[in-house]
Amino acid sequence: MSALNLFSELISAVQSDVNVDDTSPLFPLATVKSAINRAYILSAGLFKWPGTEDAKKTSTQANIEYYDYPQNWRDNSVWRLELDGEQHGESPDGSPMNYSDYLVWRADSDNANSTNKKWANQKRRYFIYPVPTTNGSYNISVWGYKVVDEMSADSDYTIFSYSMPECNEAIVREASAILRSKGEEDKAGEFKSVQAKQILAIAWSKIQREQAKYEKDQPMFDVPDFFSGKNTKENIIGNF
Repeated sequence: MSALNLFSELISAVQSDVNVDDTSPLFPLATVKSAINRAYILSAGLFKWPGTEDAKKTSTQANIEYYDYPQNWRDNSVWRLELDGEQHGESPDGSPMNYSDYLVWRADSDNANSTNKKWANQKRRYFIYPVPTTNGSYNISVWGYKVVDEMSADSDYTIFSYSMPECNEAIVREASAILRSKGEEDKAGEFKSVQAKQILAIAWSKIQREQAKYEKDQPMFDVPDFFSGKNTKENIIGNF
């Protein structure tokens, strides 16, 4: 099997699968590219792949309790929050409260003057307690899961390229299935789509097994600053 890392290589593989070239009136190049990107976004959204982990910074506003998610992050995906360099959330992993539990906790008068560092997700917002009292400067750090960017240039590549080639093969099969569903080969397309999801599920199970082994050996550890370098325009502290 030839390499499937670059967008150009994925295009060639899909065209080969559906027996067309760039001049095909049935599946023009633009249609093939669209199918690949649809398949890529679908595949990347099936699981919490390490390649979709992201981290960003934003600033507190005085007396504002909740903040919007970064635009391209998935709903309810923030899993860690720090304010002024201090971890918020449940001990020891900093996990958020369930949103409804957070509302109940906030409504309890016994917690009015609490100094416990709580936070919660609510779809595309996250809530912070104690409520910030000053305007900060990029003093909120959040970690979550992003939606992958579509590919456009021939040299673009996926989050799976060079490390998980089987997942790019799954993208090719899913893209071929999307194209076949438009013609008379719907059954063949369904079969390829099933194959694609099986490949992705097996790849994800391998990641889970490795993560479980690592967490068992080292349940708690000090994390160095992997996110050096800021882009103030995007407020990015880094991509995992």
